[in-house]
Amino acid sequence: MFISIVEIVSIFLAFGMAILQLSLTFGAPFGEYALGGSNRILPPKMRFTSGAFALVFVIVGLSLLQITQAINSIFPNQYVKILLIAYTLFLGYAIVGNGIITRSKKEKYVMTPLSIIGFSTSIIILVNYW
Repeated sequence: MFISIVEIVSIFLAFGMAILQLSLTFGAPFGEYALGGSNRILPPKMRFTSGAFALVFVIVGLSLLQITQAINSIFPNQYVKILLIAYTLFLGYAIVGNGIITRSKKEKYVMTPLSIIGFSTSIIILVNYW
């Protein structure tokens, strides 16, 4: 089992995003970095969305660990492929949303580079494994 730098970056990014979203779910004052950046502390309805994102990022992180064979298979391979394609497309949208659409400078200058890195690493992983 050899895990490349690209895979490590992608895994840490997915789990890091899960931690950020989970902290937002529980009221951490980092809302300016996510979900449009208009709230320092997310209102209850947005916390539910953030919690859902946290779950998705954990599943993506586990899928990346499965692809790299760092853990045994827990998801069917065909679902992992679909999930990673969807995740890559989501990150492509996040580049546009965070870089162009958002009014939050914190979200723009922090999340856009992270989205670009995540998108790039996801493309490399998809190309290398399929």
